[in-house]
Amino acid sequence: MLIRLLITAVICSTLFACVTPPVAELEDVRSVVAHAYASGAARYAPGEYQLANSALLAAEQQVAEKHYSRALDSLELARHYSLEALDITLQQKKLIALEQQRQAEENRRAEELQRQQEQENLRRQVEEEQRRRAEAAARKALEEAQKAATEQKTVEQKLPEPPEQPKLVNEIEVKPGEDLAQIAARPDVYGDYLLWPLIYRANRDQIKDPKEIFAGQIFTIPRDKLEEDLTAARREALDLNLFEKPQPE
Repeated sequence: MLIRLLITAVICSTLFACVTPPVAELEDVRSVVAHAYASGAARYAPGEYQLANSALLAAEQQVAEKHYSRALDSLELARHYSLEALDITLQQKKLIALEQQRQAEENRRAEELQRQQEQENLRRQVEEEQRRRAEAAARKALEEAQKAATEQKTVEQKLPEPPEQPKLVNEIEVKPGEDLAQIAARPDVYGDYLLWPLIYRANRDQIKDPKEIFAGQIFTIPRDKLEEDLTAARREALDLNLFEKPQPE
């Protein structure tokens, strides 16, 4: 009798549970499915999310038709596929984030490489410009030097050649009509008529009077005189004033 009562109680309890609508379970699963959707499951795990959503819709239909036991099974499927879709979504997002990070690093490296290449190109351009300027400056300097040399050569060609210096003699022969001043004025003697006293003193053995010399006489021309000797001779010639300055021939 007791066993029969227990069996009856269990059956009634089961029947009572089956006739109670799973409102709390339905709201909970709706929240799970909504969370999966908000996380992007429809995009990243469309198959699993579609199964979860279809199971939820079936559960709602079953609750409406009072098939509560079947509704509970459908809600369990909806929860399972929602969680699976959410897990796949999180994994996909993680992979996408890693890929974006990798791509960002590649972009950064590419930009850095491009920046370095641009700097290298700029450096080469600057060096090339400096080289061109240096070559241009060198060419200009060479051209100016050649031009200056040409002009100098032209000027030198236009300048009259300096007169040939006469060879100085150590002795001379008196020409007819010459006096000591004229002899001293000769270019090959002294080129200065005021130095006649030097000739006079060097040839006293032949000259009695400075104003009396004769054609054909051979006079020695002293070349060992110092500057003070020349100065003294000029002063003596001016003081004596025996000869006029010879006229140039």
